[in-house]
Amino acid sequence: MDSPVTDVAGNLLFCVDGSTWAVWRVLPHESARSAGRQLRELYDRTVTLMKSLRGEVMIASLCEQVQAHAIVQRCLDGIDLDANPHWAETVHNAWDQLDTLDVLGRSYWLAKPLSGHGWRESAQAMLRATSAALAEQLGLPARPASVAAIAAGRARARVAAQELGGSVPLRQATEAELLWWLCRAPVRGIDEPQLDRATAVHNTGVTVRRGSGRARLTVLRSCVFDEGGRTDPAEDRAGWGPLGLLNRRFLKCVAPHDDGAVTSYQAYLVLAEMPRAFTFPGHEILARLADIGFGVDYALRITARSNEEARAANRRRTRDLMSQDEEHAGDTAGVPADVVSAQEEIQHKNARLGASSTEIDLEVGVVAGVWGQTARDADARAKALRQAFLGGEYRWERPLGGQRQLYQALLPGSRTPMVVRECSQNLLATDAAMLLPVSATDFGDPAGALFGLTVDGGAIAPFLLDPTYGPTHDSSGGIAVIGELGAGKSVILKNVAAVVRLMLDGRVIVIDRTRSREWAPVAAALPGDAQIVDIIDPSLDDRPAAAELQHSCDPLRVFRSASKSSTGIAETFFASWLDLESNSAERDALGRGLDDVSGHPEASSNRLVDTLRRHGGRDPAARALADRLERLRRDPITRPIFDPELSPVDLFGADMVVFCTNEIPLPSALEMSNERMAARIPPRKLFGRAFHLLIAAIAKEICFTPGRWGEFICDEAYNVTGTPEGQQIALEFVRDGRKHGADAAFGSHAPQDLGDDVLRGLIAVRFLGRHRDNSLARSGLAWLGVDPADIRYHEIVTKDLSPLNPAGGEDERRARAGEFLVRDHAGRVGKVKVVTQPYRVLPNAVLTTPSVTRGHQAH
Repeated sequence: MDSPVTDVAGNLLFCVDGSTWAVWRVLPHESARSAGRQLRELYDRTVTLMKSLRGEVMIASLCEQVQAHAIVQRCLDGIDLDANPHWAETVHNAWDQLDTLDVLGRSYWLAKPLSGHGWRESAQAMLRATSAALAEQLGLPARPASVAAIAAGRARARVAAQELGGSVPLRQATEAELLWWLCRAPVRGIDEPQLDRATAVHNTGVTVRRGSGRARLTVLRSCVFDEGGRTDPAEDRAGWGPLGLLNRRFLKCVAPHDDGAVTSYQAYLVLAEMPRAFTFPGHEILARLADIGFGVDYALRITARSNEEARAANRRRTRDLMSQDEEHAGDTAGVPADVVSAQEEIQHKNARLGASSTEIDLEVGVVAGVWGQTARDADARAKALRQAFLGGEYRWERPLGGQRQLYQALLPGSRTPMVVRECSQNLLATDAAMLLPVSATDFGDPAGALFGLTVDGGAIAPFLLDPTYGPTHDSSGGIAVIGELGAGKSVILKNVAAVVRLMLDGRVIVIDRTRSREWAPVAAALPGDAQIVDIIDPSLDDRPAAAELQHSCDPLRVFRSASKSSTGIAETFFASWLDLESNSAERDALGRGLDDVSGHPEASSNRLVDTLRRHGGRDPAARALADRLERLRRDPITRPIFDPELSPVDLFGADMVVFCTNEIPLPSALEMSNERMAARIPPRKLFGRAFHLLIAAIAKEICFTPGRWGEFICDEAYNVTGTPEGQQIALEFVRDGRKHGADAAFGSHAPQDLGDDVLRGLIAVRFLGRHRDNSLARSGLAWLGVDPADIRYHEIVTKDLSPLNPAGGEDERRARAGEFLVRDHAGRVGKVKVVTQPYRVLPNAVLTTPSVTRGHQAH
């Protein structure tokens, strides 16, 4: 089969039939992964695009085999590897992982034949077609298009682009991109050329210069196409059932290669039936086709008719349908139901065409193509695609003897074949737009760490995460992870810490509430100096052997600046611990005591107690405070504040600081629920609440220091956001962190644990893990930006994210661990399997699932 194209010039294709086509890349902003308002905006833009179509138009969506080196290049973008060799090692290991995966990209295209004006251009087109046919017969290469033909084509292409409007962004396709489309077609899935958006088509040896594309098009003509694979060996043709060749509905493409011929088996389907009524959302089948789990190319072959033409044609159809009432008048069974339904449908269409002068009628033929390394692979995928849509009243057919025509239908420059026209559907523009033929394919950040793999519908694409992207692009930052116990929240937060340390060489502050000190191995596995701050209760014996009280967190020793201690951190800490009201005499006494102590070289909480005792000679409130603090510092749990032998936490001497606070009790939600119960909270729990507030203040001091990126990681976020002061600090991280090169990451079981509506709303990147409880699942979806009443998403969260009892048993459960619904910086939603950063022993250090030793039964 010959290529329909004889020459390429910019975004223009000159074809064997004398026609000239213009091709554009379609670059939509919104994604079909979005929900709510963004999905509606995508639909509205698509409606505008569909209403702007005139004449014959082709909208195509093509898969692209994304090579590992292309992803690695994005991971290394903007990173100085000489200064950061740990990231080079991590990305190199990720490259090895990517080489084992079939990663797919997707691009969207719009192609349109440019109709000439006047008899002169029509004659020139006929002359080009005659010349191409004669050259074909004589075995001569096609003549290149003339300078005049190229200039005329460009002028008509500019007019066509203006007619298409600006609802969906379009860009002129480059020669390299058009050659990639044509070169890839016969080798789909088998040694595909790589699309370089500059000047080259890799794996083909072609670097584009003016006219160089013709040599490659000549090579394309030597491809051999065998419908049904009749040239396959006898053993490959066996086992296809009693009908034999009739069941082999695929196209075998044999293309020349440097190492010999390569064979691609391709199967094509055409959409033969659609539902009579369309609703949105719910009928965006082309978006589903793009994420079906394997590579699928598809194209819409559209012939647009104006409103006046459509109304005239519909009037004729209406008369034909209504005349059938008379034909069935004598039938006692009455008019058949399908005739009545067709009459109602055509009248409804007439009403919509009459109600809107911008509405147009589209004759739409939908073609899909799949491929495989063997005939059985291609056949199995075609059957899987067909089966996936049976429940929605969509019927895909694989016409016998039409595979070569459908192959041609997926190429620009060829007219719509008859096999497609026979199955075309007449749709109004507003209905055709519900199919969502184009949507943004980008998901995640444009550069950053390979944080996971997008697995919507089984298709695999990279998900990159850059913690600095939002704050450095005038957007809010913040990362939050919500999910039930065991969903993988801590693993995600540990990977965030790894990315900050390995990629950004930033500082990380962590609150670890686990008895096992699960963050200590992570800190040890990452490069740089780590400081583990254990806050222990000496009265408890059951603790990890490594846990030891070594550091003081006394705010008056940690923060030596007088302004910070007297008016900020220290006063907030003691006021929260002692539960002092802001306008009380005790609060005033505390402020006076801090004013005397702050800035002194020997400032400490012990010195504060002595100062309050001295003030107590004339101030009863100061004496009362001194008595309370004297009593409280006898409690062993307060040693991190009052023990003078402990060295204070070094704010800037460590790259990662982990505060292990499991042994510090905290007030429960019930105790904080009303004033009566809050008044009875034990002093130890008040100390725990205030201490977490102090850690947040320390994190802010470290992370907001310019020069290095800072990340505050707060697992079990309610420990910090449960107090107004802690919530305010968390809000400052999210709201103002971008001004200081800092951000925060939170983990918890429900969005309500993240604080008030402002804090929850400003968090940009959101992970939602498994929640088998319906109420928690709905609240998580609402926070994610998805309609909580959406049954599909509800099923994903409750049953399909990291399932505990998958059909594949334990092996599948382990393979699917780490699945989350993710909302990225752009508000797009997708399903992602998080992967651990492959740095040395880090993958083992992040695991938190406990091992249980089962006792032996006594005999």
